[in-house]
Amino acid sequence: MKQWRSTWQTVGDALQLGASIVFAIIIGAAIGYYLDKWLNTFPVLSIIFFLLGIGAAARNVWIAVRRELERDRSKKDQ
Repeated sequence: MKQWRSTWQTVGDALQLGASIVFAIIIGAAIGYYLDKWLNTFPVLSIIFFLLGIGAAARNVWIAVRRELERDRSKKDQ
C-alpha cells in the first residue's frame, strides 16, 4: 500500500509541475500582451513578460527538484 501512495504522489507532483510550467508561461505572455495592447507598445512587453514567464517556470522546476532531492535524502537517512 505504501508503494502505491508513493507512486501516486510522484504522479501528482509531475502533473503539478507540468501545469505550473504551462501556466507560468501563459500568464506571463498574457500580462505582456494586455499591457502592450493598453500602452500600444506591441511586441516589446509581450516578449519581456513571456521571458519572465519562462523564468518563473524555471524557478518552479528548480524548487521541485530541490524538494525531491530533500525527500530522497530523508529516505536515505531513515
